[in-house]
Amino acid sequence: MSEHPPNTESLETLRLLYPIFKEEVYRRRAAMAQMSRRGIFAFTTLSILSLFIPENSPSPPIFKFLCAGSVALAMLLLIFQLIQEKSRHEKAKLQLIRLERGFGFFEEGRYLPKEQLYPSEWTQRPNFDQDLVVSIVALVTSGLILMMLLLRV
Repeated sequence: MSEHPPNTESLETLRLLYPIFKEEVYRRRAAMAQMSRRGIFAFTTLSILSLFIPENSPSPPIFKFLCAGSVALAMLLLIFQLIQEKSRHEKAKLQLIRLERGFGFFEEGRYLPKEQLYPSEWTQRPNFDQDLVVSIVALVTSGLILMMLLLRV
């Protein structure tokens, strides 16, 4: 960032962009949670329904493998979509941090005497996203349970 203060037009642009990026950050995170919930719900529901299929049903083994393969494919596509949403979330979050720096939210004394408006640690993005890991583990677990029930392993 340059050392000279932003002009009025620049500040207006920042004020316009800030709520857009803030909403995008929250929207992406909510989309990740919703995708996970829907996938887990679908796999769990199908697992429960599969319990009503008799083990000695006359369906050919290839049908069971195709169903299990479909579950694996759906699981992989959901995980890929989650990772893609995470990437978009991170890009929006980094841009939001840049805007917050432009507003001086991290500068001591700018808004509060002898304090920053936002803590410095908010400028750092964690390398490890617990929510993403929990979502992927839950999807994989519910998907594997469904696949085992379909194959009756």
